[in-house]
Amino acid sequence: MIIANKELVFQHEEKEKRAAELIIANRELIYQNEEKEKRASELIIANNELVFQNEEKEKRAAELIIANKELIFQNREKEKRAAELIIANKELAFQNEEKGKRAAELTIANKELAFQNEEKGKRAAELTIANKELAFQNEEKGKRAAELMIANKELAFQNEEKGKRAAELTIANKELAFQNEEKEKRATELTIANKELKKAEDGIRQLNEELEQKVIQRTVQLESVNKELESFSYSVAHDLRTPLRAVHGYARILKEDHAPSLNPEANRVINNIQSYATKMGQLIDNLLSFSRLGRKELVKVNIPMHDMVVNLCNEIKSENINNTIHFKINDLQSVQGDSVAIKQVWLNLISNAVKYSKLNSKPVIEIGSGVKGDEIDYYIKDNGAGFDMRYASNLFGMFQRLHSDDEFEGTGIGLAIVHRIITKHGGRVWAEGKVNEGATFYFSLPKNASL
Repeated sequence: MIIANKELVFQHEEKEKRAAELIIANRELIYQNEEKEKRASELIIANNELVFQNEEKEKRAAELIIANKELIFQNREKEKRAAELIIANKELAFQNEEKGKRAAELTIANKELAFQNEEKGKRAAELTIANKELAFQNEEKGKRAAELMIANKELAFQNEEKGKRAAELTIANKELAFQNEEKEKRATELTIANKELKKAEDGIRQLNEELEQKVIQRTVQLESVNKELESFSYSVAHDLRTPLRAVHGYARILKEDHAPSLNPEANRVINNIQSYATKMGQLIDNLLSFSRLGRKELVKVNIPMHDMVVNLCNEIKSENINNTIHFKINDLQSVQGDSVAIKQVWLNLISNAVKYSKLNSKPVIEIGSGVKGDEIDYYIKDNGAGFDMRYASNLFGMFQRLHSDDEFEGTGIGLAIVHRIITKHGGRVWAEGKVNEGATFYFSLPKNASL
């Protein structure tokens, strides 16, 4: 409301300024018209003297006479408009105290106008030169007259707008009063809501404290259970080694000392005992490795993946002299991680690829990597036995095997170790395959750990 009133006062002040300016402009125009009448008479004499000089000047003089008559008519109209504006100014006198100041400005303007009149007297001597300027000034005066008409229309429009603004202001005031009532209601509701929210926050804070305490207790319990489980696994693995060595040793002694006297079936059983004892030893070693992964902290360094994989492939190829394995090693992104653990990952995956490709006459193993979003994906692809995708979720579990020992030897822990190492690095592991068409194993590591 206050802003609208200030705007209304400002518009009234602007209206008074425009009215004062119009009065000054009208008085100046009246004076100029009187001067024009004098100059018109002088111009007629001058035009008569200049008839012999230019026929065009006679046409222009005639046009100038017509323009002067038209201008006289316009001046009379302007005098009427000026009288109307004076009445309007008297009516608007009660609206603003600033008109007194503008009256002082009008006095100054009158003095300035008197000074200009003196200047015009001097310029009368320059009538010959001013004759050319007169045509230009007449055009300017025509423009001024048009501007004056536009200004009058604009003033009328502004008055209409002020009436509309006043009506809008009344509506706005009513709306503002309604909004204030609504705000008071909202303030009351907000106060009640804040009290309820405070109670809820206190309840949530208490629940969070209780939950945090429970989490701490559960974490301590979980760490204790994990330590006990790891200790148990380690102890069991160690305790199994002694009887296993004895079984393997007795079977070896029996074979060395009594093989000739035993029948073929007994020799087969002894060989199976040694074979299964060896497999049991490997299984224990794998269990110990898996158990150590939970206790060992990662030592992250920059790992040149390409060099690591090339060296492992060369080692595996040298151990399989009769195997015609073809390794296709593409670009491999370097990464930051535990070098020993990542090497174990590659060793397990490459060994698996070699193992399950042995029945193919031309085994090909492809290794590479690619950047996808915030991760680096590594892959190893073979053209070996493959697997049924329905059982893909079982691949990385402990002792989970999709092939029998008669087809491919193994303990079922290698991929579980891979899964645990990659998960500990903040990555993930997955696989794709098709029976008798090969398999592709993937693992990803965070890109922000790459160098």
